[in-house]
This record gives sequence, structure tokens and C-alpha cells, in this order.
Amino acid sequence: MKKSITILAPLLSACLLSACSGIGLKEKSQAYAAKFTGDRVSLARCVINGLQTDSRWLIRGLQYEVRSYQDIKATEIYAYPSGALPGTYARNAINNPDAVRQPLIPRIYAHKSNADMSGEASPGYSFVMTIQRTDNETVVATLNGKKYESDIAWGKLKACSLR
Repeated sequence: MKKSITILAPLLSACLLSACSGIGLKEKSQAYAAKFTGDRVSLARCVINGLQTDSRWLIRGLQYEVRSYQDIKATEIYAYPSGALPGTYARNAINNPDAVRQPLIPRIYAHKSNADMSGEASPGYSFVMTIQRTDNETVVATLNGKKYESDIAWGKLKACSLR
């Protein structure tokens, strides 16, 4: 009896630890949508400038891919953690003080339906913000991504819209 207890005790504790290891580790996501006043290009530029000058190292270290869809009057901002953006090497990494910085130039794309967009964005982005023009004075913005980064980016967008 004692021999079976000494064998089962470590096995049960290992099972309990493995069952509890996944609790609470899933990162929460956040989604926003609202209407703002302003131009989509200037709002996107303002949001990126605000995030790049933020005092928090996690936010300041984000790298961006900006996509512009002229035919539907929309701009997408993909934010990636440091080093996760495709094409990032030591010579242009954000944490390299000697890096050669290139200006952020939006890539122009033709609009595709959501079904066709799969696989075009690299996985692992922190958030994606879409700003689409609705009329001459307003835009509709949506944001999906990791809760911490998304909350801060949404706050920056609100601040940019008030200017």
C-alpha cells in the first residue's frame, strides 16, 4: 500500500501541475470600433508618432507595417513586437543604437476581400488598427489585438482625433 502511494503521489502532483499550468496564461485580446473626425492618413501618422515617443519600453519598441488601400480609402497599421516584423535584422533593429532607420512609408495595396487577405499579414502582431474614411470629415476606426498594446493605441487615436 505504501509503495503504491509513493508511486502515485508524484504522478498525481505532476498531473495537477500540468493541468493548472495553462490557467491564466492566455493573453487577453481587445477590440474597439468608433467614429472619429479627421483624415485617415494624418490620424495614422499621429498614432504611430505617439506610440514611438511613448515612455513605456514595450510600446516604444513596437515596429509598424502600414498598408494603404486607395480604392476603399482605408489605412491599416500592423504593430509588431521588437524583432517580429519581417525584414528586421540587426542592422535595422529598433534596439540597435547604430541601426539605419528608414522612414515609415505606407505600402499601397489594392483592396481584397477578407477571404483573400489570409496569410498576407505576418503572424504575431500586437494589434491591427484599420482607419477607413466614411465622408469628408469622419473616419471609422477598428482595432483588434493584445489588450495592453490595444488600450494604449486606442488612447493615442482618441488624443489624435481631438487635435
